[in-house]
Amino acid sequence: MERRIIPWKSCHSADSEHAWVKGELIRYVRICSNEADFAKTRKDYAIRLHDRGYPGRWLQNVFDEVEYKAERPKVLKSPLPNGEGDGQELHLLKLTHNPIWDAIDLRPVWRDLDEASRDLGAGYPEFRFLASFKKPISLGDRFNKTNHNTLKTYHGRPA
Repeated sequence: MERRIIPWKSCHSADSEHAWVKGELIRYVRICSNEADFAKTRKDYAIRLHDRGYPGRWLQNVFDEVEYKAERPKVLKSPLPNGEGDGQELHLLKLTHNPIWDAIDLRPVWRDLDEASRDLGAGYPEFRFLASFKKPISLGDRFNKTNHNTLKTYHGRPA
């Protein structure tokens, strides 16, 4: 199954575009069992991106960050020692994205949460915290939901 490629002129940030292109290359490193297959897949991917408007020099810079021989051992290694949990419970902080979060160092927040949970008797040594940001609801999202509900009511079935 071929994945859809977001066009270059989308409203995504440059950091997002860079991250998902690089992430896809790293995925190709993981799923290609030899360097020749990776080279072919990488070339095909570059062509598809270029066809969607991605500039060649920008692509070259991102593609240069991922080398098969350097990445392959890392992507095949289990993220957890011996494939088991590391004794650290992961705590997820769900937040709605706001650009102000980009300028905030969350480490003191994690420490305060850890201390508060210890005070309540629920803390563990070496808590791990992760912030997960969801997209804020836009006016377009609200219109789409309203239109969906209107069409559902009008037609008596989901649109």
